[in-house]
Amino acid sequence: MRTRTNGRMAQTVAASSPVKEEKVEVEKWEVRPGGMLVQMRNAYGDAVDTPVPSIRVKVKFCATYHEINISAQATFVNSATGEMKKVLSAKTGLHQFDMKLMYKKKERASVTFLDTVGVKDGSKILLLEDPMAKAKRLLEMRKTDKIDKAAKSVSAIRLEVDRLASKVTALEEIASKGERIVVNDVSNLIDCLMNELIKMEAIDADGDVNQQKSLQIKRVQKYVEMLDLIKTHNVRLNKEKPLSPPRTLHPSHQRPTQPVQEQQPFLHSIQPQYQQQMQQSCNPFLQQNHQQQHPARSHSEFWEPFDLLTPSPSTAHASFHWELF
Repeated sequence: MRTRTNGRMAQTVAASSPVKEEKVEVEKWEVRPGGMLVQMRNAYGDAVDTPVPSIRVKVKFCATYHEINISAQATFVNSATGEMKKVLSAKTGLHQFDMKLMYKKKERASVTFLDTVGVKDGSKILLLEDPMAKAKRLLEMRKTDKIDKAAKSVSAIRLEVDRLASKVTALEEIASKGERIVVNDVSNLIDCLMNELIKMEAIDADGDVNQQKSLQIKRVQKYVEMLDLIKTHNVRLNKEKPLSPPRTLHPSHQRPTQPVQEQQPFLHSIQPQYQQQMQQSCNPFLQQNHQQQHPARSHSEFWEPFDLLTPSPSTAHASFHWELF
């Protein structure tokens, strides 16, 4: 019984041991994001990381040498601590895109590794300024600045058009109510919109900026057409219901210059008639003759004495010439 039991126990242990081995094997598997169970890959798990050696390189620019610590497995652009051209740009003042690196009298590409071309500790690299790369960079910079300037100009014009659009909407609401609008307000808005249109026509833009420019031009043209319709509607209202005449000053604030000028000829016209009537009243013969010629008017006219309008000649200071006999 013991033997059998031991045998059974041995068989049980032998049967259970593969299960334990399967558990150990399952731990070496991993689940991918898609849900697939794959074997874990760790090619560099057993390898020992060896440090990459660092070398010191001398870079000559004009008549000056600059020493740079860089990884031996780095390229001519990238190093373990940063960009090689970036470090040289800080020391020499050249732009990164204007540099040309020469090693063993050959220009080296930026993606070339240092160890593949034989760069070692203490090697010398020549740094030159590339005029073609500099010209290309300046052209790209000028093109970028032009695009940015055009975008800023279109954006500023768009803000101004938005401000004028609010005024156009307000005038349209007033016109829809059948009220009159001052013609100068409509004309000023049209002038402002046309000025913005001229500014947009002067902008030289490409790509997305050109699309924004075309959109703003269509907006301005739409608002100008709306203002023309409002102006026409206002003129029709003025013809149907003419405006009242402009208000004048109160008569008390005006000087009576014109009535005086009109009274002067009237006084000159009645002055001879008055003198003739006075002469007739003084001379009985002339008065009798006048009554015979105008019998009806002699009984209806009543004259009151009043001062003459023209001064009569005074006899107080009359001078006489006496002759001696």
